[in-house]
Amino acid sequence: MRILAPLLLPVLLATAVAESGPVSMRKNDSGTWELVRDGKPYFIRGAGGQRSLDVLIESGGNSIRTWGVDALEEKVDGKTLTTRAREMDLTITAGLWVGHERHGFNYSDPAQLEKQRKAIRAAVAKWKNEPAIGIWGLGNEMEGPTADGKDDRIWKELEILAKIIKEEDPSRLVMTVIAGAARPKIEGVRDHCPSIDILGVNAYASAASAGKAVKDSGWKKPFILTEFGPSGHWEVAKTPWGAPIEPSSRDKAAKYYSTQQLATEDSEGLFVGSYAFLWGQKQECTATWYGMFLK
Repeated sequence: MRILAPLLLPVLLATAVAESGPVSMRKNDSGTWELVRDGKPYFIRGAGGQRSLDVLIESGGNSIRTWGVDALEEKVDGKTLTTRAREMDLTITAGLWVGHERHGFNYSDPAQLEKQRKAIRAAVAKWKNEPAIGIWGLGNEMEGPTADGKDDRIWKELEILAKIIKEEDPSRLVMTVIAGAARPKIEGVRDHCPSIDILGVNAYASAASAGKAVKDSGWKKPFILTEFGPSGHWEVAKTPWGAPIEPSSRDKAAKYYSTQQLATEDSEGLFVGSYAFLWGQKQECTATWYGMFLK
């Protein structure tokens, strides 16, 4: 059953379908950043996930985001995701998973670092000739959602990984994704990761202010809202017995729309698109909090 997808029409505005081609970035005549595909401006109106791609197209979407390369081979309507994306002229921001210390990865262990570097190199070498891939998404919240962003080991390792990607595939942009728009995190990427082309930010209740936060933290390159949606279950009021109160579907739709508008207005030429979360079904706190579909 479709639930929130029809309410996203103001966010995923219909656009003309572009021919396949690599995504690049440039500053336009007004001095603002924009992505470019086949010589034309390409603003990302995307969603995180790989289901119901026909509905995404109908809603004006033009791109999807994955969190790992395994998703590229998943079957969608009997074909691999990359095949379906090519057929539907959707670009993919292809995730390259990077280890999280809270999950057991150790950024001080040379053996683990070398294993991760080899895995990233192998994944990029395998997929670099796939025309559906528009951007490489290097990592997702690898610094941790509650971290202060001051652990330079992670940012320095991201730079090494970004260089590996560019060695294997110099034609594609590389983005990394952080949890929230805290100044120390943005400064960490800014100061230690010159090979990162785009900053991705995952944010929920604070998403509307992400553009201003990115700009105020001294980031000068493009940024994308890589996850945004309703306020998180950790960010809302609770019942007397401690259960988080889920926003209504109308409130969620308003949040998607206002976030998109404010990110555009407040980033002063840095904002180049977004990926709404989540284009699919997800049981997290409830079956309807984040997923826009029930199955």
